[in-house]
Amino acid sequence: MFIDLLEQELGDSKPASGGEIRFNCPFCGNEKYKFYVDESPKGGWQCKRCGESGYPIAFVMKLYGVDYKEAKDILEVYDYHVGDYNGENMSHSKYGAHLTEEEQVLLFIANQGDVIHEEQDQRVKLTCPRPPTNCKSLLENFNNPEAFPFLTYLHGRGVTLEQIKHHNICYVTDGVSTLTNGKELRLINHLVFFAFDNNGKAIYWNTRSIEPKPFLKSLNAPAKPTEYSKATVVMNLNRARHKDKIVIVEGFFNMITIGNEAVVTYGKQVSKSQIEKILKDTKTKQPPIYIYLDRDGWEEAIKVATKIHEVDSNRAVYYVYNEDDRDPNELGYTEAWNRINNAIPADTEGETIWRTLHLL
Repeated sequence: MFIDLLEQELGDSKPASGGEIRFNCPFCGNEKYKFYVDESPKGGWQCKRCGESGYPIAFVMKLYGVDYKEAKDILEVYDYHVGDYNGENMSHSKYGAHLTEEEQVLLFIANQGDVIHEEQDQRVKLTCPRPPTNCKSLLENFNNPEAFPFLTYLHGRGVTLEQIKHHNICYVTDGVSTLTNGKELRLINHLVFFAFDNNGKAIYWNTRSIEPKPFLKSLNAPAKPTEYSKATVVMNLNRARHKDKIVIVEGFFNMITIGNEAVVTYGKQVSKSQIEKILKDTKTKQPPIYIYLDRDGWEEAIKVATKIHEVDSNRAVYYVYNEDDRDPNELGYTEAWNRINNAIPADTEGETIWRTLHLL
């Protein structure tokens, strides 16, 4: 839901009274958790400092600088469907208007189905979002003292020098990422992880802070319509597509632990575009797909399996049971693979077993 997107993009939160949750505001840069969000499915939000307010569709349009349709697509990755709440009269609520008149028209068109004429179906060549300023390669700065804390952090997470080289891990001590709305977001002591296409060209990136209590834990690259986004990229698929198994995990460090069979979809929500990409790139070998999400992502795992079978009904799919909610990076290679090798088939019987395990 919308809260999942906020936690992914804004980082840590604090509870508030009245069914609300607080974040730091991405629009005015306030660091005192003045950005209030209604925890109900409607997801109304308001910053008590700068006064910006609205609902999820307005938030995504403003944060990423995208149009209505693109914002709607992003929200649907998080299982927030704009049309589910559009019928309610929220124009006079404390969060401000829900949709503008133009957005209402666009929603009507979207609900009727998009009609694309053949001559209009021009594919745009996507590019990689611009990396943060002051982004440096760890390998090229191996003997630079400023790189030592990043190397130490990676070593503590089980990342080898060979893996640093293969993935061209970079770092930012003090840099800026420009959001799609033109505003700047400061990054202090962040690692930068790149995703590559099948030719080894960087197409997307995300970050992870090495600070114990960071203002921003991680950042997925803000993407313009002409750039690759988290909903269209699958990290490490350029290597995993040659393997006999594909393991879908949530983050970089879980991928590193499992090895080149693992791919990252940037969180629990897996888009149809990402699934189609995985299936297309592995069409020749038809490797089984293992869905290895955190324990609280078990319902999302069922949705992912369903989406896979909607595209390819013959592809073998499995659920990896995470009984103690310890992710692969915590477990280590041997135990992580033990769980993968004892996965549950994502068929009718397997889904019943899967649901039962998580409802016990």
